[in-house]
Amino acid sequence: MYRTSKRVLLHRFTECLPVKIYIDLGFTSKIGMRWPYLLILVIIATVVIAYFISPRESKRIVVGTIQGGISTLDIMEADWMKVVRFDKPLDLSQALSRGEVDVAVITAEMYAKFAEKNEDLKIIAADMLQNQAIIGVSDVRELKGKKVGATTASGTYAMFLAYLNLSGLKQSDIKVVDAPPLQLLQAFERGDVDAIVCWEPLASKLIARGYKHVDFIKLAERYLGRRPVMLVWVARSSFLDKPEAKEFLKMREKACLEWKYKAADSLKKLYNMSNEEVRVLMERVEVVSGLPRDEIVLAWKLASLGGYINEGIIEKLKDRAFWEG
Repeated sequence: MYRTSKRVLLHRFTECLPVKIYIDLGFTSKIGMRWPYLLILVIIATVVIAYFISPRESKRIVVGTIQGGISTLDIMEADWMKVVRFDKPLDLSQALSRGEVDVAVITAEMYAKFAEKNEDLKIIAADMLQNQAIIGVSDVRELKGKKVGATTASGTYAMFLAYLNLSGLKQSDIKVVDAPPLQLLQAFERGDVDAIVCWEPLASKLIARGYKHVDFIKLAERYLGRRPVMLVWVARSSFLDKPEAKEFLKMREKACLEWKYKAADSLKKLYNMSNEEVRVLMERVEVVSGLPRDEIVLAWKLASLGGYINEGIIEKLKDRAFWEG
């Protein structure tokens, strides 16, 4: 038996505790602390270390978007960020209202619809200019008397109706076939419809095959002399008060700068796009930085002209929609 005490240095905790602690085999320390109390101190130190070196769930940011559309979110990655892709806009709207989603990237007109009932939502940045297209014609006026496939519940359809009106046509001049995006593609390839209205990445996939098309952004330039924003980043006011919001915005700005370098690989992987399809998309899509208010308001006006939102909400949104941080 050992009767003489031996000192054991607790290497793992010397940097965390205020003093270096020595223990003898009789379980009495040199600083006069009994072993049970020392054990408690060690446990507390372990918890403190774990707190600072492990990810904290409270700082995880949940980002929402709608399934099936591109954005700079496609190249944003962080271990503290969780991405949730929703099938329906209503589900995303409700998740934002309940606080289950901190930030979302959605169309400008979708924000306007959400914000009619949820005044807590703020636009914090723009993401992309309009990238939708009418596939199957080279001029909108060619659509008169034709079957046009579209997802009628979408803001894109409202934009289409606005451009139809600006081109001198009415909704009654065409026959609309309502279907989700992938079914629109199938109907177009079968010849069930003469043209379809769609957005990225479907638009570039069809343009890359040589189909005639009319870009929304070109119509805006022709009739309005300006280029509307399509996608915006929105967040709840309560989230914007947190320090994590600034970190997210830094990452979002970085994604804008890196889009042209990193997007190709992500688009191929996420949307099963070929090199040619990606090339077409990269030429068509324009990423936006900052908060171009006039171009966002222009998108709302087009959505109103197409019947997606009430015109009266636009003036109210001008005063409260944009984050001032």
